[in-house]
Amino acid sequence: MFKRSLLTLIVLFVMGASQSVAADDKADIKAMMKEKIGAVTTLIQDKETSKDVRNKKIEAIVTPLFDYGLMGRLSLGKKQWKKLSKQERADFAHLFEERVTQSYISKLDLYSDEVVAIDDAIKVKSRIHLPTHLMSKNEKRDILYKFYKSKKRGWLIYDVDILGVSLIQTYRTQFSGILKNDSFAVLLEKLKTEKS
Repeated sequence: MFKRSLLTLIVLFVMGASQSVAADDKADIKAMMKEKIGAVTTLIQDKETSKDVRNKKIEAIVTPLFDYGLMGRLSLGKKQWKKLSKQERADFAHLFEERVTQSYISKLDLYSDEVVAIDDAIKVKSRIHLPTHLMSKNEKRDILYKFYKSKKRGWLIYDVDILGVSLIQTYRTQFSGILKNDSFAVLLEKLKTEKS
């Protein structure tokens, strides 16, 4: 009887500890994103700073939040990724990161005093999702940041749903459309062209 009670206590303690860790992770992610989004918003609203300086500062804030390598692999698909040489993977990862970075930097000028509301983070299996909302007087746009835990870098964003559409899925559709008729070299060339 004593052994069974002790075992039950141990199980409950482990379960409680794991739930506490998950709760801390969710709270930490929300607090971290609130801080980063606040810093980016402040820079966007600063009319004294030149766009180039502003964009570099924003890039420095945002880039460490993302795992662009994983995003690129997911966008390309496991089957296609396995076919690539080490150099092709490196070239693609570099161009993919530049493409995503330029995409969000180019949209900064569209900001017009919207407010970002951040909900509580949600645990989804081993991942964490953070629902946020970009709110203006007439519109509310939902954005869902999806995090996974990297062994070396902690919690990182691996996908973003904008208005219910996955960024990864959007890129995968684009890339598979190109690769259906053309070679991987053509895809790289298109990414280079769009970058310049």
